[in-house]
Amino acid sequence: MSNDAGGPASPSSDGDGSEAHALRFHERIESMREGTRLYLSNDFRAAEDLFKNGMAADDDVDDGESAGGEADAPSPESSPDDSGIDLRGAFALQYAIVGLLRGVASMEDDQLDDCLARLWEADRLASLDAPWVGRKVVRGVCHLTAGVVECLRKTPVRGAFHVAGSWRWLRHLKSEALEYDGIGREVVRSAALLGLGAFALILSLLPDGLVGSAASYLTGFEVEREAGLRMLRTCQEEGEVLGPIGALAWVAFQVTKAFLGEDAGEDELAECERMLDWASARFDDSLFFGILRADLLATQRRLIEALAVLDHLMALPVLEELRALKAMLMYKKAIYHLAALQWDEAGEAFETSQAIYKAAGRRSLGPAMAVSAAHCYCIARKGGAEDDVKRMMDEVAVYKEMDKSNWVRSDRQAFKIYDEYVDRTTDGKEDPDDLRSWSLLHLATGMALVMRCTLWMSPHKATQFVALLDGAGYESIPDEMARAAVCVAQVHAHQGNVDAGLARCTTGLDLVPALGRASMEFGTVPMLHYLAGHLHCVAGSAHEAEACLRRSVDATTTDMVLHNYLSFKTSQLRRRVRDLIEEAYVRVDVPAGRKVRLSIGLSRHSSEGSGSGGADDAEDEPIGVSWDWCLDERDIDFGARFVPSVKSSRPPIEVVSNGRHDAGSPVRGSFCLPAGCEGGTLELTFSNVYSYLRGKVVTYKLVLPPNVSETPDPVVE
Repeated sequence: MSNDAGGPASPSSDGDGSEAHALRFHERIESMREGTRLYLSNDFRAAEDLFKNGMAADDDVDDGESAGGEADAPSPESSPDDSGIDLRGAFALQYAIVGLLRGVASMEDDQLDDCLARLWEADRLASLDAPWVGRKVVRGVCHLTAGVVECLRKTPVRGAFHVAGSWRWLRHLKSEALEYDGIGREVVRSAALLGLGAFALILSLLPDGLVGSAASYLTGFEVEREAGLRMLRTCQEEGEVLGPIGALAWVAFQVTKAFLGEDAGEDELAECERMLDWASARFDDSLFFGILRADLLATQRRLIEALAVLDHLMALPVLEELRALKAMLMYKKAIYHLAALQWDEAGEAFETSQAIYKAAGRRSLGPAMAVSAAHCYCIARKGGAEDDVKRMMDEVAVYKEMDKSNWVRSDRQAFKIYDEYVDRTTDGKEDPDDLRSWSLLHLATGMALVMRCTLWMSPHKATQFVALLDGAGYESIPDEMARAAVCVAQVHAHQGNVDAGLARCTTGLDLVPALGRASMEFGTVPMLHYLAGHLHCVAGSAHEAEACLRRSVDATTTDMVLHNYLSFKTSQLRRRVRDLIEEAYVRVDVPAGRKVRLSIGLSRHSSEGSGSGGADDAEDEPIGVSWDWCLDERDIDFGARFVPSVKSSRPPIEVVSNGRHDAGSPVRGSFCLPAGCEGGTLELTFSNVYSYLRGKVVTYKLVLPPNVSETPDPVVE
């Protein structure tokens, strides 16, 4: 028997045994909820045991294919539970995920392989369930998670295969799971909100056209970030089984989205506070929520409080087992100290993090931590700094000699820095001040581009940091001066100083003819173009941003250190520029052989409801219009003129002589009402009269004076 929603029959509708089945089902749901509480309260092993027991709670059933294979779908009557629902797959999925979290956090060997084996077992168990929507949720999440794990194992082809395979089940979620009203609704809807929300959020971060359109088609769900965030928030607000995970995902995105070039608003930060307070009341000393609390405080530039949260978490006994989390917390302490320009404290935290990795027998990230510590000690210039720097560089030398070929990029960069250090210090030929400037430039690059320290700096500390870079003596070496310009421009971007940031980008780009191999290998020039594009976008100048974006992409090559970084950042900037154009700009078609005119009436007198300033105020206040436009393809003629009102004896004014403009080059201009002129009409004309075959498309934005309440409509002539 099925209910109206297409799921198995509700236990309450099926005779004397229904109450027992309903009780058993809800006991299992509460068990899942308790497992979630356990691992979010740092008791990973107890959570694992609970979920593992849940996998074996029902009678055995016939095995189907595993490892991502397909088993024959049984009928509800063949399910271990007479209600037609078998929750063993859901328990197995949680068992796999918690095992992964604990394995990674404790630096266990083969944790990714073990997680994959558990995921495929969860998929197998889910395949034995009755053909209801909950089964689709579990199988879709299994394949999606397996895809992520394969990517972590550095097998992206397999990862992409499994992500694509997840669409087979995820495509049903919106139409079936969100509106499902049968037995298990509290699990099904919660899982669907979390799955679809995370799915949309992840896909929104991928380059345009890579996955988004395909996912929208296959799932019937529009891949849109805000829709995904709303689902995650709803998942938390409904408070069902996966509500806490929805809260984790929502807050994590808000406190890290500055990396995308976006700032969290006051309302969003307040909502983060609410969710974290909600979590604190439910999960004692949760490492996950505690780390997010520290990041939120850092985002609010409350570094002393952020460090206090980390110190509290570091004192938790569970960290004696979870060594990777302990190393990560020390890394976070280091970058918070860097944001406060506390060089020696940051060095000690980096060194402690490296020591944890070393004690656990882990090599990855060790070289990067050691080099960062060395730079901090060098900049601090504390007594004995030379010995501290050498000690950490000697650690890098040991890593460099190890038999390992798959070092991560940050470690490979650490080895290059070590080689530079050896060259500079051989025979004591390096002046200590020069070595300090060298360390400062390398560390500042990481602080501005990777660690996001400059985002968390107070305005006073940011000013100090810029002054430190400006006084480091890079002027004699163009490559170093251009790299410093990247760092300073990023500081200004993080501090919201658009004009200062653009000026520093210009300074760096003026050095292009003198730049050498170091800048080419690093990616200095495309990074400066990207930063200029980001700053123009923040200022609302979409076409300038678009032009800078295009120059950044054209200048980027695959062998640059910043290639992956720039690929991601330019993809996100492209999306923001597109959104800005859609929101603030107007697109107009200029037919072949025709022209389009925009007529803007200007007057010194306020329009109705725009204010009550006197005549003297109106005379003193400049009345003007600015424009920003760009052509999609080919070329077009543009001109602007001002025609004074009929009451004036003034002749028309040619503001911009009619001339031809090519596509891709933004055109900006402005006009102010001349002194003594009471008003008139400004005419902006796009002329395509010379083209008999091709129409043109112009995208434009007008900034109008306060007393002009309506945007003019384009008129085709």
